Amino acid sequence: MNLDLLKTFISIVKHNSVSKASEEVFLTQPAVSKQIRILEKQYGAKLFEKEKSRLFLTESGKTLLNYAYRMLALYNESIVAVNEQKDQVRGIVKMGSNLTLGIYVLPRFFRSFGDTYPELKFEVYLDNTERVISAIKRGDVGFGFIGRDPETPPLVTSPFYKDRLKVVVGPKLGLKKRAISWKELEKIPFIRREKGSDIRETYEAWFKERPVNLRLRMELNNTEAIKIAVHFGLGFSILPWCTIEQEVRWGLLQTLSVPYFDPLQQFYVSHFKEKKFSKPERLFLEYIYNFIEKEELLLPPI
Repeated sequence: MNLDLLKTFISIVKHNSVSKASEEVFLTQPAVSKQIRILEKQYGAKLFEKEKSRLFLTESGKTLLNYAYRMLALYNESIVAVNEQKDQVRGIVKMGSNLTLGIYVLPRFFRSFGDTYPELKFEVYLDNTERVISAIKRGDVGFGFIGRDPETPPLVTSPFYKDRLKVVVGPKLGLKKRAISWKELEKIPFIRREKGSDIRETYEAWFKERPVNLRLRMELNNTEAIKIAVHFGLGFSILPWCTIEQEVRWGLLQTLSVPYFDPLQQFYVSHFKEKKFSKPERLFLEYIYNFIEKEELLLPPI
């Protein structure tokens, strides 16, 4: 079996496009089409149906897709197993991460870990939790850092760390005090994350059982955009401490204490249940877990 045929097949499925797949696998479109014809001949089945300008997997194509992921994963594992017979720690650690962890937490580890193992390289796929989970299932990454437990077999999750959600305002809002009542906070416009955000799901679960009516002003799907809006006095928001730590220390943002509000955002590491971690993956995961346990990373006082 030519694994390049399977890689091309998976690329077409991922992009739903022969032209985009050709760019990814660095082949001409006729060459990509030829590879699919070869694959269909080998399996004796049609893999795609075309309707207007869109491609759809046939039932045979769907069946092959699952095996293609597994065959490529097994091939990658064989490379890892052979390389581990050597006395060197080198290779690529491929991981996925939701945006909060990938932007604000993981970079803290890459420098010191990379100094210890200079032959290692990192490939990090950043997206929301659902897409990171999909990337793990496709075999694009070996494991992923996510903001909620998906409870989706055959994936398993392990707690990574917890971060505290904080009510945050900007200095231009003119609030001098550090503590505020819910009645006062309800008068200030609220800037929230988009539906499906791990952060939003956490604080909405807390609000669900309490008589709080926030005055929504804006919804944004980017934490940095929310921080800028809050800084310029457009309202308040609720964000994990790791995303605002520096701005609070620099005086660009300030946190408010609100009665009984202390929800924790739990983050996880997710991977296939039967995942065989490579030596670089094991070393990296052990490193960050040991660091977090020792340093109590990021979690601020209530």
